[in-house]
Amino acid sequence: MSDSKSTSAPRAAESFIVVNGADDRDAGIYSDNFYSRRMSKLRNSIRRRMLPWVRSETNDLAELQHRWRTPFLDSYFTLTAFAGHPLFFVCILPIMFWYGHSVFARGFVNVACVGVFVTSWVKDYLCLPRPLSPPLVRLSRSKRVHLEYGFPSTHTSNATSIALYLLSYLLISDWSVLAKVASIVGLCVYLFSVIFGRLYCGMHTKTDIIGGTVIGILVWAAQWSFHDAIDSLMTTPSWTVVSTVILGGIVLIQSIPDTMDSCPCIDDGVTTMAVLMGVFPASQHFALSKYSVSAGGHDGIVHYDSAIGLPRSILRFVFGLAVVFTWRMAAKKLLYILLPPLYSYFNLPSRTHFVPAKTYGNLRSQPIGRVPSVLDLSALADSSIEIVGTQSTMDIHEQFSQSRSSKISSLHNQQVEDIGKKEHFGLRPGHIIKTRQEQQKQEDVVSEKTAPVLETLDHPLDLELDESERQAMEQFEAEHPGWARFDVDIVIKTVVYAGIGWLAVDSIPIMFEYIGLGTSYLR
Repeated sequence: MSDSKSTSAPRAAESFIVVNGADDRDAGIYSDNFYSRRMSKLRNSIRRRMLPWVRSETNDLAELQHRWRTPFLDSYFTLTAFAGHPLFFVCILPIMFWYGHSVFARGFVNVACVGVFVTSWVKDYLCLPRPLSPPLVRLSRSKRVHLEYGFPSTHTSNATSIALYLLSYLLISDWSVLAKVASIVGLCVYLFSVIFGRLYCGMHTKTDIIGGTVIGILVWAAQWSFHDAIDSLMTTPSWTVVSTVILGGIVLIQSIPDTMDSCPCIDDGVTTMAVLMGVFPASQHFALSKYSVSAGGHDGIVHYDSAIGLPRSILRFVFGLAVVFTWRMAAKKLLYILLPPLYSYFNLPSRTHFVPAKTYGNLRSQPIGRVPSVLDLSALADSSIEIVGTQSTMDIHEQFSQSRSSKISSLHNQQVEDIGKKEHFGLRPGHIIKTRQEQQKQEDVVSEKTAPVLETLDHPLDLELDESERQAMEQFEAEHPGWARFDVDIVIKTVVYAGIGWLAVDSIPIMFEYIGLGTSYLR
């Protein structure tokens, strides 16, 4: 069996080392230095158990790309990937509130945000790599997605939970049978495009997809099972609920594990949790305002009537997004000025891979970036979507880990063979033919004899590869300087996106009434 696997081993990586995945069954069993020395015993144990599943799929995915890749499908799947991106939902969620679908939107927020937070948390906890390139070609229009860990797939979790949420609403709607069937077909196309697209684009393994699917189903099931109760909590004034959500959100953000690599997964987790921290109190506050309406036993609904006309309807959208973008830019700029001195004065702790405030003066000149990245049209028009070779330090660690595993596996097999020969020639001819039970006992003895040998061989091999690994990392980081991430960024993201949640649900709908874009005069 191992022989058949070795024949389909990945091609040598045209990078810092040659990857030889001779026997993927042994991957992750032996010392994986960079991660094992930094992780807790439980965390490292789970990671090592899952690594063989992830690694064993590389060849199958490479074959899939070889068979199916075309320029049209490259463009199609890289574009539809945005339909599963967290920032895509951050953009469209406010619109649902502004056009009278507040109840649906609140459930949508919960499904999307909880799913993204859970997958981001698990990614940072397990630190499992994406499929290696080469032999795979990673296809992406995002400049940072390939820098994230692989398991579980956030795109898949989002697509699954949201498709099920939309389907649940669709089945209880009063639409015609034809409209329902057409909508279900559309949902299936959406689900297939996002999920299969992650495999086609070389960004995830089937194991990643299964993990994302399970999380998506669980998130949808929890939201839909308690949909009315959750919506009531979101709109019934209660300081207990508000304080629990805010304090709980802060605790959950702090609980996100430190990553072993400079992985941006935490950004999505912080962003989505912050949105929930803003939406919950904002929903309660808006439900108390005179501009809120009730329908179907639900409160806190933003009133909308198409009678205001198409121009005003479009202006609601333009004005609302303008307020959101202005808030993001102004708040982030102000916090970049105010927070660093506080962090430095109180010597507040910072996360791994984040620059501590004591090492920089201020961030007054720090650019705040475009908002949001999914609306970057130049990225959508970019035809350079192929990403081949090492793209991050986590790729380097994975290459060295696979190389180490293959070398130790070869030493293991050789040692077993040598000991087996010695035992064989030391036996009398009459005992060469053993019963099945005696043979099993012999294999156990061989295993015990090889264990100390492997233990002694492990250390010099680790030292050799650690030095090479360190040199490869230094070379990569010198040639590919990463973006600066400051210790204040997590607090800034929390404040900014909690503010976006508040503005979208409460402040902007009230502003509509004061600038002539409201509908209260029609009621």
